[in-house]
Amino acid sequence: MNNSKDQTIFVENYLYKLGFSKDQILLYLTLAKNGPLTILDAARKSGMERTKIYRMLDGLIDRKIIEEIPEYKKRSIKAADVNTFELLVKEKELDDKYLANSLPFFSSKLREISKSTPESNVIYYQGVEGIRQMTWNMLSCKGLFRTYSYRFWEDLLGASFVLKLNEELVRRKFKVHDLYSDEYLEYKEKFMKIHKKKPEGEWNFWHSKYISEKLLKINQNIDIYNDVVSYYYWQGDETFGVEIHNARVAHFQKQIHDHLWTLGKTRGQLDWRREW
Repeated sequence: MNNSKDQTIFVENYLYKLGFSKDQILLYLTLAKNGPLTILDAARKSGMERTKIYRMLDGLIDRKIIEEIPEYKKRSIKAADVNTFELLVKEKELDDKYLANSLPFFSSKLREISKSTPESNVIYYQGVEGIRQMTWNMLSCKGLFRTYSYRFWEDLLGASFVLKLNEELVRRKFKVHDLYSDEYLEYKEKFMKIHKKKPEGEWNFWHSKYISEKLLKINQNIDIYNDVVSYYYWQGDETFGVEIHNARVAHFQKQIHDHLWTLGKTRGQLDWRREW
């Protein structure tokens, strides 16, 4: 496949096998090729009526292949990146060997036909499925993955999803610097009393250090990787997350994390590199 038309046909066929309709695929590829668009511009470039796009939109947002971009006085949408489809295939645990085996090729072709996203972007995620997508996005990390921990992922995402994520982290040989404070220790003790064991999976690569709350009270999960800073919040029925895509913001947060890392201490009761 050497030309754009063949690449597009392959991507269309793959999306169809994933269960998307012709109109849904058309809208997704319009956004992938053009970058973020208003509903009006998406209608013009795709040749679809705005009413049809509005009818499809909520379902596509729920399935995470289209994302909303909050902007002043207008509603813009964009195509989700390749990580979304990797998660869709993993979650389905598909028996279809074609989809599983063709995923790397599909990913490369989708990247080739997609317009690069703006350097700065803010994406909101809601609910458990939104947070699952956010955590899966971290697999695109290149180099050191920096994070602040407040709760175990199992708390919100479920053990089976976390095991799938863990398998990918191990396979991709992740290097992690994780900071936590007193609230995380208290949470861990409660978790162990209930479950009698640490979360399942291979976590020896996960390097964690303790920061006293006198220095910094860590009461939310935050990830920093590439040019992305991700904030997670879940408390009771309120669950949401925000990804900030901006190189300067990410670089600043990396500096802060690296400084705090030099002040942190390894604590035996939360050293993932050994058995508890």
